[in-house]
Amino acid sequence: MDPVMLIEQANNRGTLYAVVEQDDRVAYFYLYPSELFTNKYSPRPCWLRNLKAAPHKKDVQAMREGMAPMLEAAWCSHPEGKEPLEADRIEIVWTEEGDGAALLYDGALLGVIPGWTLYSDERAVAYATDCTGADDNSIVFPLGTPATNTLHAKVEKAAAFWKEWSDETNQAWGMLQPQYLHAYEAVLGETTKYYAIDGDQWPPMGLARFENNETVYLITLGMSIRPMPVIEIFYNDNAPAFRRAELAMAFPKKDFPEEQIMEVAATISGLADRPWKTLSWFGTGHTVGVSALPEPYNSLLLSAPAATDPAIAMPVVYGDPVNLYWLTPVQR
Repeated sequence: MDPVMLIEQANNRGTLYAVVEQDDRVAYFYLYPSELFTNKYSPRPCWLRNLKAAPHKKDVQAMREGMAPMLEAAWCSHPEGKEPLEADRIEIVWTEEGDGAALLYDGALLGVIPGWTLYSDERAVAYATDCTGADDNSIVFPLGTPATNTLHAKVEKAAAFWKEWSDETNQAWGMLQPQYLHAYEAVLGETTKYYAIDGDQWPPMGLARFENNETVYLITLGMSIRPMPVIEIFYNDNAPAFRRAELAMAFPKKDFPEEQIMEVAATISGLADRPWKTLSWFGTGHTVGVSALPEPYNSLLLSAPAATDPAIAMPVVYGDPVNLYWLTPVQR
């Protein structure tokens, strides 16, 4: 029997697809990269359950025949097999970063493909409720309990996050937006212009403008609603300190005519969504190419606030600090 797809769902920016398939032997959960990323990332599988009696040894024959392997009996909670999955009982919960996902069945956690495994060159790793053990060559591991595996809490937090933002009566932006603007205005004075830069896509994002006689400042707000992808790979347990960001740039009026300021503003607006559209991240020392800059500059350097930059006390968002990265023209 050929595999039957029970569900297919893209993440918020269409960079990854969650798929659940089963044949008459086994059910699997997969994350597939979109066509744009097929040369960069590999599909990530997560065994969910055997539908027939489990083999006593690794299911090498199935792999040789290009089929999804069953999990061996030693690591399976149901060696005699379980009933097939039903599509209408499945729910996909994406991580807040959008690079990992979990599968719920009747509201109970059945499998998790964490975001960090997407960027691992070693092997794909996933976690399943019905997996009871693993060896050195396994790619699926026991999901365990909330007391033994923090993935339970991460999925619960992500589910609450998406539920909050999908609620039509949600007031989160109405509370967050003034916090950003209050922090900026406390240092830079009254907002002179405000631009919506989300393109009517979630999340809501804006670009606030401030100016004095010498300088125009542009600062994003709302970008930090989402934690950035990839961060966990580099910072592990310290990821909460680096996963949220906003962007700012100062334009000396003597160097930047108004038309050029607006051209760079359009670039900044695009950068505010780039981590999630490209499965990447921003941090101190990163550079991005920009064609709208005056010669000889062709790139923007991201850096933490320097002593000469306005000292803005950024709001805390979902319990995390927000990093304000200043953009400086450089020649690269």
